[in-house]
Amino acid sequence: MLDQNLCNYAKSIVAKEGYTKEEQRQFMSRLERACLDNPDLPPSFVMNCLLSIGETRLELFVPAKS
Repeated sequence: MLDQNLCNYAKSIVAKEGYTKEEQRQFMSRLERACLDNPDLPPSFVMNCLLSIGETRLELFVPAKS
């Protein structure tokens, strides 16, 4: 189980990023799974990696502004 402070921080970040409630739940599930799969990494590092992956994927589908 993730630390409550990290959970609260992650929830506030994804809410600010405009994730829907369902996307927030999915992100928290991915975060918990990734932390379990990588116990040697700090959970905050894992969270930041997941967030950066999400940002990169979003940029692929956003049209460039002229």
